[in-house]
Amino acid sequence: MDLSPTSALGLELIGLEESLLDPAIRSDAAALAGLLHERFEEVGASGRQFSKAGMIDALLTDPQIQPVEKSTRLGIDDPRLLQLSEDCVLLRYQLNAQTASRRSSLWVRGGRRWQLFFHQGTTAPEPRPVDHPAPAPAAAASGAYLRRLHPDDANAVFEAFSSAPDMARQGEVGSLEQARIYIQFLLSAESSQHPLAVCLDAQLVGLVCARIDDTNKNAWVWYWMHAGYRGRGLTSQAVRALAAQLFEDCGMQRLELGLRANNPASKAVAESAGFLLEGVERGKFLIDGERIDVLCYSRLTSDPAPAGKVLAIY
Repeated sequence: MDLSPTSALGLELIGLEESLLDPAIRSDAAALAGLLHERFEEVGASGRQFSKAGMIDALLTDPQIQPVEKSTRLGIDDPRLLQLSEDCVLLRYQLNAQTASRRSSLWVRGGRRWQLFFHQGTTAPEPRPVDHPAPAPAAAASGAYLRRLHPDDANAVFEAFSSAPDMARQGEVGSLEQARIYIQFLLSAESSQHPLAVCLDAQLVGLVCARIDDTNKNAWVWYWMHAGYRGRGLTSQAVRALAAQLFEDCGMQRLELGLRANNPASKAVAESAGFLLEGVERGKFLIDGERIDVLCYSRLTSDPAPAGKVLAIY
């Protein structure tokens, strides 16, 4: 059974695999002993075979892996997971190292701990391409606008999630690879997700998105903005544009969103986009030991459109 890379188990196993790329782990015999199964075997890209002891010795001798470029972080590209049983998962991916290779890892679980049982590497015909920003529409080479989210936005998404601690509440994006997985999930669910990148001078600085309930013609709206670009009105302009598109082009009849009561900036965005307060979910979130209310907003297609600038969508 295919296992989603964005599921809890998928993220856990990808994280364990990525830890084996970390020079700090690769030079720690105890850490390696815990990650590798007692019957571990590896067939390297060169064809060499290693046992657990031989693999640990080899890594302690040379723990470094060189990325494609010095400025590029090592990571896992195009992860694919196949759950063979409740306690056995096959992970396949491409390593973005200087010598590109396709990797296969068999992870098994004993008790509560996952360990690497088997690993194989095969040299790839070409190195991994370096990310490039998604091209800007010709009519929007400068200024602010919206466009479809693109896989090449991973660097900008990772930068946005690194811009402020509060971004952690928007999703788990703590690495460039997790940014790729985050984007992949949104783009792979096109029937239920409608993600639009908020761009300023051709650079993604935020995201507005709607989770579609086509049966009821409803959509749940959410949004985030890089901390360095907040306070400029971009989020409000983007949500107004998204709402108009959802009503006019997507046939939605009701839009909903929720926000923490202690987030006045998000409250201002919702109300400036024509959303009306419907109620309060009392003490819904527990944050730093304090229970926080959530404000529930909605907007119907029959509600008057709000005044204010609307970003163009390309």
